[in-house]
Amino acid sequence: MKKVVIIFTGLGVLLSNPSFAHPGHGHSDSGSGLVHLLWLVPVIVAAVVVVFKEITAPKR
Repeated sequence: MKKVVIIFTGLGVLLSNPSFAHPGHGHSDSGSGLVHLLWLVPVIVAAVVVVFKEITAPKR
């Protein structure tokens, strides 16, 4: 299972860079801050869920 995660992570790192480097991806647009925030919201929510589960997990 660990090998599969490493393989998919490596593929994601190698293949996502060219797809995001398209012309027209400007950071000077007025809505770019909101778009980047909307991309980060799922990551923030997932981190909060993981931390909450760790805090509320019964101690062994």
